[in-house]
Amino acid sequence: MKFVFYVFILAGIQTAIAQNKKDVPSYAGTSFSWHHDYHQTLVMKIMNCVVDKDGSAKVICNFEKTLTLIKDMDNMTLGVPKILYLVGWQYNGHDDLYPAFFEVNNALKRTQDKNGLESLNWLVKEAKKYHTTISLHINMTDAYDNSPLWNEYIKNDLISKNEDGSLKIIGNYNDRKAYQINYRNEWTKGFAQKRVDQLISLMPWLKDAGTIHLDAWIARDSKGHGESVETEREYQKKVGRYWLAKGIEPTNEVVFDYLTGLVPYAYHFNYRTQKDYLDISPSILTGTHMNPDVSGSDFGLQFLFGTSTYGETSFPGEWSKVSEEHWEPVFKRNFFLNFPQYHYLNRLERLKVEGEGNARTAYFSGNVRTSLTDSTVYENLNLLRKGNTICFPATWAAEMTWVAYSTKDTTITFQPPQSWLTSKKLSVFEISKSGLKKVDEMKCKTSSYELKLRAGVPLCIRPKLK
Repeated sequence: MKFVFYVFILAGIQTAIAQNKKDVPSYAGTSFSWHHDYHQTLVMKIMNCVVDKDGSAKVICNFEKTLTLIKDMDNMTLGVPKILYLVGWQYNGHDDLYPAFFEVNNALKRTQDKNGLESLNWLVKEAKKYHTTISLHINMTDAYDNSPLWNEYIKNDLISKNEDGSLKIIGNYNDRKAYQINYRNEWTKGFAQKRVDQLISLMPWLKDAGTIHLDAWIARDSKGHGESVETEREYQKKVGRYWLAKGIEPTNEVVFDYLTGLVPYAYHFNYRTQKDYLDISPSILTGTHMNPDVSGSDFGLQFLFGTSTYGETSFPGEWSKVSEEHWEPVFKRNFFLNFPQYHYLNRLERLKVEGEGNARTAYFSGNVRTSLTDSTVYENLNLLRKGNTICFPATWAAEMTWVAYSTKDTTITFQPPQSWLTSKKLSVFEISKSGLKKVDEMKCKTSSYELKLRAGVPLCIRPKLK
């Protein structure tokens, strides 16, 4: 689903969240072990293909280009662990022919490969070299009347209904009505399990990937079947457990409280409350960002507790409206103003929040605090962020590393860790999609250094141990 929700779907999501904001289990102090450490991983989607007006495939980014972007990202992020969900990988593109998802889009293939599946298998293998797990963006909620499964789903009564018996329409995509799959009937008649099994059979590497993204995975009532939304969500959870039993963690587009413990990650983290952040560790449930179009969200929580980086709006192409020339600075800004703080704070215990509204301060273990009042992050007396200027430890990097970035020309005071002071020198590198370029070297004589930042140019600081 696109970054901007359709009004119809947005209203449905708001209703669903309101209905399900109760009976939330407590996970305080609970230890979870997911296949991926989502709270320490850069999780993104990339738009590969959309369906054109005539129903054909309109390629945004083919599999070969996707690998090029992965290589560039790996350099710009200093090898951070990444999960990349492919959008529009099937049939003729995004939202095409659901509930079927059993054919790879041949428009995305490499010229030397016989079909899209062969090229996708190649991408999965190659991406691993750049700290990237490839997986799929699919939908287990929508059904379209042009799908090869449509007649089968109608015959077996697998579409939810309105009170008058008509089929439940939940949106319109690619100029076609989208209908709500009935989770109870699809599960009890074995069709949900069949879809999961068939996809895994087509792409066995999904078990190794260990993750899959379920777009707009939303439970709705089916009055025509006499079902409440509570009934539907219980069968939704059965599907989630089925994915987990296969060794694959389902992630969702929207965060729902009742899926906590089944879903480790949600792409849109709207409607999370301050209490939710304090009660539920990010190692149990985390999310990328809050959709700015969803009203009623407490957007201040993103700074207080950290937020990650949208990928699909940063990658170049017609869909994102980001040019090839500008995608590097766009991605750098989105990454460095978000992920280092998110990664850093997610490693700490969340203690408390003081104040109200935009005058709140969040406190973490290690004497770390974030303040909305002046947009600062401190560790003890060490300033890690002020506004759009950051300097954080890159604890994911293979070497001892700090990163610094600003949207303006400025000078900051860098205070290296005590363990660095035994080094003879500090090396400073500019970070780009081409890799690291050494720009300075400083002798270790004092406990702090003046570091000049150029607008939009991220720096990497490392001790020179020899």
